[in-house]
Amino acid sequence: MAVLFTTVKNTNQETVIHFDTVAAESGTITIANLAASSQARNSDAPAVNIVKFFCTGQLTSALRIVRNGKNIIACAPENAPMLELNENGFVDNINNTYDIVVTNEVAKPVTGYIVLRKVAGWDTKVETATYGAYDDTTRVGASTTASGSPDKV
Repeated sequence: MAVLFTTVKNTNQETVIHFDTVAAESGTITIANLAASSQARNSDAPAVNIVKFFCTGQLTSALRIVRNGKNIIACAPENAPMLELNENGFVDNINNTYDIVVTNEVAKPVTGYIVLRKVAGWDTKVETATYGAYDDTTRVGASTTASGSPDKV
């Protein structure tokens, strides 16, 4: 069994993921897969910052968030830690081009939320300011089927 992830919210800039685990196990949030339905991956390496973190768990539970082998968050979920990084004037951008590994260190139930900010790697499909009536929200660039549409190079 692995850590269970559920995407609660996914927009052009922000993704909220709920995690749930009951055993000593790990799971990985693959940041390249965080595109919203209104986005397309571009040629930039995806980069995602951690802006908020909340969790809770049974007594003596332990949780770690790791990126590229570096501990980003290590906590005792029984204390219901809450990190509102962006409200304190910063975000966690350490190793932000690497996937996020969530590890339950002991076989105790732990659940929580991680809020991510996408900073590179995606283009929005909603470009009405650029293409006006020729905007095709199903793809990056203007509609190439409408008469008079500018071509996307």
